[in-house]
Amino acid sequence: MSILADKTDFKALKIISICLKQLDEINSLNLRVTKIDDFEISLARNMLKSVIDNNQQAMDISPPA
Repeated sequence: MSILADKTDFKALKIISICLKQLDEINSLNLRVTKIDDFEISLARNMLKSVIDNNQQAMDISPPA
């Protein structure tokens, strides 16, 4: 169970950014997924990205070079 607060901890945002990078790997590795799974993965990615976008902390979520 999460602890609700006025501001999301930086550590939580960092974990979310790692999750986003992992989800991006599905496309970069050309892994096959069903149409429904692709939709759900896109939905999850968009929802996680919105958590980062809605916080004041600056996060670099670009993939490593």
